Order: sequence, then C-alpha cells, then structure tokens
Amino acid sequence: AFMIIFAMPAVVTASSFLLMDRLVGTHFYNPAEGGDALLYQHLFWFFGHPEVYIIFVPALGVVSSIVTPFTGRPIFGYTAMVLSLVATGFLGFGLWVHHMFATGLPQLGLTYVTAASMTIAIPSGIQIFCWIATIWAGKPVFKTPLLYVVGFVVIFVIGGLSGVMIASVPLDLQVHDTYFIVAHFHYVLIGGAVFPLFGAFYYWFPKFT
Repeated sequence: AFMIIFAMPAVVTASSFLLMDRLVGTHFYNPAEGGDALLYQHLFWFFGHPEVYIIFVPALGVVSSIVTPFTGRPIFGYTAMVLSLVATGFLGFGLWVHHMFATGLPQLGLTYVTAASMTIAIPSGIQIFCWIATIWAGKPVFKTPLLYVVGFVVIFVIGGLSGVMIASVPLDLQVHDTYFIVAHFHYVLIGGAVFPLFGAFYYWFPKFT
C-alpha cells in the first residue's frame, strides 16, 4: 500500500504532461521547444519499476501462506522473510534507471543503479532460501497449490538470475531491445506473479465456496 502511494503520482504526472503536450500545446517532452523526452522515461519508470514489486510483494505473501499448511511447519527464518519483504519495497524505488541504460545518462548514475539493481537480488534470495528450507525441513504434501509454489521458485530463480545479468551496463547495452529482455520479464512475471496467483486460486477457492 505504501509503494502504491509513492509510485502512482509519478505515472499520473507523466500521463498528465503527455496529455497537455498533445491537447494544450505545452512542451514538457518536446526537445525542439526546450522540453526533454527523457523526462517522460524518468517519470514513467519511477512508477513502472516499483509497480513490478507492487505486483510481486502480495504474491510473496501468497507463497508463504501456501507453504506453511502444505509443509506442516512455520516459515523458516520468518523475521528475515519479513525484513526482506520490507527491503524489497524500499530498494524497488532506487532501480528505475536500469530501464534507461541505453539513453546516454551519466556514468556515475548508472553505476549507482547497477549496484542497487544487483542488491535487490539479496532479499529475493533470502526469501527463496527461507521457502526451500521450510519445504526441506517440513513434511511437504505436493498438492496443486504447493506444485505452483515449486514452479514459482524454479521459474522465478531463472528470471532473477537473468535480471542480475542485465543489471550490468555493458551486457545490458548488448541485449537492450532483444528477446533476452522479453524473456527475463516473462520469467519474472509468470514465475513471480502468475504461478502464485494460480496457487492462490487452487488454495482459497474451495474455502470461498
């Protein structure tokens, strides 16, 4: 909820400026009149990257809620898990420029964003290890919701590893606008959001009905 409060104004501003450029004749994004086309990217991605985690963080809660009953034990390292979720929320706001590595921004800024983009893999890794340890130490019952969680772990780890790779500016410049980026995004999206969502349907729908 806090991430939504801080991220949404950026996309509202980006859309409003674009609307005014098109309909009123302002020049927020028109370089010929003193505007800046990169301003749109900054405003959009300041919303767009936290938005990924706005989708992802509830899915992590779903995964923990499924792992606990299907392994018969509480989450391993619960405190570390919760702190990792909070860290993901904070770090998610420092990464937006990694969508703009090919736009010619200053090298010092790119270095900072590279570091932040690699750092966010740490809380994600802690969460993955907490779930694996919970399954390992418990008595897992591999019914459909837990199978979706296992699928989430496998696919999301592939997406996360490819994400750490493209946090590196030299590699990102080579694969920018290629299907490597498309593949990374879909591994993270399908693994990180869709699989937990289907797990949630299979777990809670019988309770609803």
